Amino acid sequence: MRKRGIYIIKIMLIAITANSCGVFLKNAGMKNYSLDEKIDKREFNDYQYDFVYLTHLLEQGFPNINSVFPAKEREIQRKQIIASLSSKNINNNEFVLYTRKYLSNFHNQHTNIYLKSDIESIYPYSVHISYDKWYLFNIDEGQDSLNIGKKIDKINGVEINEIEKRLFDYTFAENKINQQYELRHFQFSNRPSYLKAINVIKDPTEKIKITFSDSSQLLLETTKDYKNLKWHQVNGSSNEITKWENKTYFYKIYPNQDFGYLQFNTCHDKIDILESLESYVKPWLVPIAKRYVKRQFKKENPSKQLAPYYNTEYPVFKDFIWELIDSLNNNNINNLVIDLRNNPGGNLSLGIQLMYFLTDKKNVKGFTEYIYTSSISKNYFKSIYEDLGDKYSEDTPNGQLLLTEDGDDLFNEITDSTSVYYIPQSRPIYKGRVFILSNYRTGSAAAMLTTLCQDNAIGTIIGTSVGNNPTGATIYTPMKLPKTKANISIATYYQERPNKLSGKIQFPDYWVEYSMNDFITDRDPYLEKVKELMSE
Repeated sequence: MRKRGIYIIKIMLIAITANSCGVFLKNAGMKNYSLDEKIDKREFNDYQYDFVYLTHLLEQGFPNINSVFPAKEREIQRKQIIASLSSKNINNNEFVLYTRKYLSNFHNQHTNIYLKSDIESIYPYSVHISYDKWYLFNIDEGQDSLNIGKKIDKINGVEINEIEKRLFDYTFAENKINQQYELRHFQFSNRPSYLKAINVIKDPTEKIKITFSDSSQLLLETTKDYKNLKWHQVNGSSNEITKWENKTYFYKIYPNQDFGYLQFNTCHDKIDILESLESYVKPWLVPIAKRYVKRQFKKENPSKQLAPYYNTEYPVFKDFIWELIDSLNNNNINNLVIDLRNNPGGNLSLGIQLMYFLTDKKNVKGFTEYIYTSSISKNYFKSIYEDLGDKYSEDTPNGQLLLTEDGDDLFNEITDSTSVYYIPQSRPIYKGRVFILSNYRTGSAAAMLTTLCQDNAIGTIIGTSVGNNPTGATIYTPMKLPKTKANISIATYYQERPNKLSGKIQFPDYWVEYSMNDFITDRDPYLEKVKELMSE
């Protein structure tokens, strides 16, 4: 099974809602697993009930849960959080905070929760984290802009390293650089509820004191009018070559500099969109969803919701890559830069198609993949159970890892003439050097693509560890909690990277991060590293 990324779910929602009976279809169309067992706790409020409900789902569906979060530790935290949620003043923000604390123990991007809620107040500043150091990234216009860029040592007398460590307990991230990115992205450090939870402040309304490395200090109070805050202008314009383009994928060739640049922003195309409906949409609704999507494909400008996942110029990814490789070879371009830094994932089959144009190796290895048997995974991935055939009957006990892909031949789907992802052997093959830019924003299928290229020695990896570890629980399996209607996901698969000796966390060949100065001066340190290696 080729893993789908987090954002493929949005495609499903669009496909079943943007029609005449949209509201009904939105509510009825998406698969949503419900526990068979009853939670008979009448004294629970809605937040307590949903938290307990979530813990039961995890016990049932998360692969080998005890190896990640031991039973005794789960029970201790479970009791503590149930007690914390008993307050009459509990709200959505606090429910998510406490649930995040529990889920953080799984260190899994595909095991998460989302519930829309307003941030009650914030401290008007933001941080940038680079090479394990915190910097003041921006601040409201009422404060001195000369503080921007300064290294932060303490907040309210607590060392930044300690604050970071405590805040990690509220992230879903799978490795340190991604934990730091999650802190920065959600700006946990300027939210009173999180600072109170980690004992940096005692009251959500009190001021905080930021101490910089030059011993200067900044005193800030909270504001509820955060939507109307005016910030100093910090960001410079984006790098001319690598600036983000609002396209699923595009390329450009720079003959004078002897390289081609491919920005691969999402692993979706026309074929993938149609095929993915089977997994996440209720069977009776699949024909309706497919008719809607096919109508959109015929339009010059498809719906704005579908557009981020569909390239009208190149609807089929393999045709796009064919043209790219032909262009590189015909122009004698010796270097190709593949930028995956803005790619949250999608369908790995597209990434494997790309790899097929980059090598003529015969022994390219894939991930070893297992499905974790449970009523949850069977409900979402029935076809996988059917493919397993007689080897694993319907009577197979729950709680087992069953092999679905041995990883011996990565290109077996691509070279199968009956597959929708088939590419003939006569395809053009790129013979030049390949550089892959990836980082903490490279997720799911794009993260897997990075690891596949690295473990099979197809390209040089530049950046940071990717968003999803190459070995561990994986795949997005969406559900809703019954009382709060919070959106959740639980990983239901398990995978192992091709080169198991490289460890559970992916590390690049060259580690590169953005500094504060890079943001201001348009400098892309990733691209600069490529140029340095090209010159060698």
